[in-house]
Amino acid sequence: MSMLTPRGMRGQYKITGKIYPRMTRRRRKWPVVVACLVALTVLGTGAFAVYHFTKDDSSSNAAAGCPSKSPSASGAPATPAAQPVSLANLPAPSAITVNVYNATQRQGLAKGVADELKKRGFVIGKVTNDPLKQQVTGPGQLRAGVPGKGPSTVVAAHLAGTQAVEDARTDGSVDLVLGEGFQTLATPEAAAAALAPPPAPAASTPAHC
Repeated sequence: MSMLTPRGMRGQYKITGKIYPRMTRRRRKWPVVVACLVALTVLGTGAFAVYHFTKDDSSSNAAAGCPSKSPSASGAPATPAAQPVSLANLPAPSAITVNVYNATQRQGLAKGVADELKKRGFVIGKVTNDPLKQQVTGPGQLRAGVPGKGPSTVVAAHLAGTQAVEDARTDGSVDLVLGEGFQTLATPEAAAAALAPPPAPAASTPAHC
C-alpha cells in the first residue's frame, strides 16, 4: 500500500499525476421523509377544514329553507298585530244603516244613490245635503266611528275611490258623502267580487325539512 494511496482504498487506486479519486458521501434520507410527513399533515388538515366548513354551510342553508316554529308552539305568547277587517266577518247590507249626503250642486244626487243602495239591501237613514258642508273633490267620503269600520268597508265596495274618515260616533252607521268626482255606483257583481275573501294559500314545506 502506497503512502499516496487514500486511506480505505486498500491499494486499489494509486495517485498518479494531479488527478485524485473523488470520495462520494452517502446522503441521509431522513430530511426528505420528514418533509413528506409535514406536507401530508398540512394537506390532511386543509382537507378536513374544507369538509367542515362545507358541511356547516349546507346545514345553514337547509335550516334557512325550513319554516320556523310558531311562538305558540314553543310556549312563548304570541303578540297580536293590527289586522285589517276580515272580509269573512263583514255584516250584511241589511244590517248597515247608510246616511246619504250630497256635497255637490247636482240636484237629486243623494236621493238617486239612496234608492239604488236600498235596492241592494242597505237600510237608508238620512238623505240630504252634507250637514258638514265640506268640499269633497273625489267620488265620495265615508264617515264612520270605530264600530262602523266593518260596515264602511261594505259600503266602500259599492263606490270605488271613497275616502275613509273616522269620527267619534259610537254606533255602526255610515255616512256616504257624494263628492264632485262621483259618476256611478259599482255594479252589484263588482261589489260582491271586491268583498269576496281571497282563497287561502296552500302551505308548502321543503322536502328536506
